[in-house]
Amino acid sequence: MPRPITYLATHYPAVSHTFIADEIDALEQLGVDVATVSINSVGDADAAADSKQRRATTTYLKSLPKWRVLATVAATLLRHPSLLAIPLRTGARGVRATLWSYFQLAEAIMTYRVMRRSGSHHLHAHFGQAPATVAWLTTQVAHRHRTGRTNTWSMTIHGWHEFANEREARLREKVADASFVVAVSDFTRSQLFRIADTQHRDKIHVVRCGVDLTRFSARSDEPSNPRPRIAIVARVSAEKGHSVLVDAVATMHRRGLDVIVDVVGPEVDEVGAHVRSQAETAGISDALVWHGALPPDGVAGVLAQANVFCLPTFAEGLPVVIMEAMARGVPVVTTYIAGIPELAVDHTTALVVPAARGDLLADALTEVLSDDALRHRMVTAAGAAVRQQHDIAQNAQLLAQLFRQHGEGAS
Repeated sequence: MPRPITYLATHYPAVSHTFIADEIDALEQLGVDVATVSINSVGDADAAADSKQRRATTTYLKSLPKWRVLATVAATLLRHPSLLAIPLRTGARGVRATLWSYFQLAEAIMTYRVMRRSGSHHLHAHFGQAPATVAWLTTQVAHRHRTGRTNTWSMTIHGWHEFANEREARLREKVADASFVVAVSDFTRSQLFRIADTQHRDKIHVVRCGVDLTRFSARSDEPSNPRPRIAIVARVSAEKGHSVLVDAVATMHRRGLDVIVDVVGPEVDEVGAHVRSQAETAGISDALVWHGALPPDGVAGVLAQANVFCLPTFAEGLPVVIMEAMARGVPVVTTYIAGIPELAVDHTTALVVPAARGDLLADALTEVLSDDALRHRMVTAAGAAVRQQHDIAQNAQLLAQLFRQHGEGAS
């Protein structure tokens, strides 16, 4: 009987990481037993509405009783003092970074305890920074505990955040140590090819993020809104390009095209306040409707009423929300960034413009709203592309095969 796989994430099951929950669901439907560990806890405001059971069965490392963590870590280090040298070999520089590495070692020790209780020998981390570091360390802890047995680990790499600090994240060393690495796009794979030793390239596999096509099914008709509605679903953070969308909408209003923008997503730092102030200065405050973070069903509802979906992002991997919009039959306007053009092909499945060009974004939004034939062609082609490349049921089979080949560990 196959052993369970353990999944490690930073915040599970956060609304912003719904794709991880969907991936786990799809794997479990294929018979893969998955245990979940999260570094941070997820509050009610950040969790999906249907996440009660997920939260109840997830171990939250930073929420474990401090006495239990101290006792377990102390006992482990007394038994295996060589573990104290591991954080120093991960390349941490400076007192603060070194101290943080020892905190991560403690998290790794606790993760190994969770895995041992569940009988899991393989750990999969989403994102190449903290989760992959803890997974890497967990495997080192396991190797010292399980003499003669093998624990393995793997990671999914998404996009620009990992590559922005690739040396600090030690991606080169992690690729070398992992059993396999999942890249969510060809672009992501190319960046890992750039970073990794050539001898490890064959362990990097493209498994695209998927969407649940039963939840994000194509709508039957376009909405007939008195004012066209533009939906943007993304964290309100600097890299998502909300400010450029405000510039574009202001341009469209000056041209006489009165639109509404549905802004879905949590606000990060002061970015939301800046975007609101920018809209007020441009005289279009009433054009922005702020929804905050919404669960998947809420996102699907906003997309159902959208005349166009827009993501004017500056930095990405390949956003799941673009797939969701296309699956719903909403025409998409986005930017030439990273893996996006692999799905969003200009004037075929989407309109795609250079990033940070509010003028060109306004032109593209105007074009898609005014050309019925173009919208119909794009929606049809985009729906077919999502079904072919991003059906989560199909892509989970590829991931399950990788786990079977590399991830069950040795007995």
